Amino acid sequence: MIKLTDYNIYLMERAEKTRYILLAAIALFGIGYIFFNNLPAALAMSLGSFLYPRYAARKLAEKRRDELNSQFKDALYSISSALSAGNSLESSFREALRDLRVLYPEPDACIVRELEYICRRMEINEPLEKALQDFAQRSGLEDISNFADVVGICKRTGGNLVHVVKNTSNMISDRIEVAQEIELLLTRQNYERKILNVMPFLFIALMRFAGGGYMDSLYTSPRGYLMMAAALGILALSYLVSGRIMDIKI
Repeated sequence: MIKLTDYNIYLMERAEKTRYILLAAIALFGIGYIFFNNLPAALAMSLGSFLYPRYAARKLAEKRRDELNSQFKDALYSISSALSAGNSLESSFREALRDLRVLYPEPDACIVRELEYICRRMEINEPLEKALQDFAQRSGLEDISNFADVVGICKRTGGNLVHVVKNTSNMISDRIEVAQEIELLLTRQNYERKILNVMPFLFIALMRFAGGGYMDSLYTSPRGYLMMAAALGILALSYLVSGRIMDIKI
């Protein structure tokens, strides 16, 4: 039985989950010790690392969906080319599969696995639109869902399937390409954002270990600990806000 991938959920293996927990624990312990100069407080902060795999899994699932969307654009190009050559839609999917096997020779390429499964379902006389709807539901991507809806509507209404699918493929491909160009333009700003988020921690660490006791007063009174906790909260909030600002969806 084929195990289908739900692209909305990323299931970590035990070794991968352990690695993320250890990395997060080290980072949180270091931040806690820098900000509070207190071993129990740093150890308490490091316990938050057990929550990090859930956050990392969401990010990895999002990254996998972005890769699938980019691969789907290449699939649409191949399908459109095959349709232009006079092939039927079902035959165009088979032609696209052959092209994508050359373009993505990796055995774990998502789009190749999905097209193989779609073609296999067509071989047992299952409607193409049903296979596409299943793929769209598991992908969680608007572009794939739109394409599946167009194919399903054309199949039901008896429209000019080749013409409509070609136009839809071109529009979706252009949309994905614009989104990739915007992401490329934001790459530099994202790197700058990450550097700016790290700099306060480096500055505090420098003052803490090379400041000659300049910050000792912050670690000897409740007011000092409150100030450091407030500073840490502001930095965490700025990280979240800057991430939301840079998260531009098309």
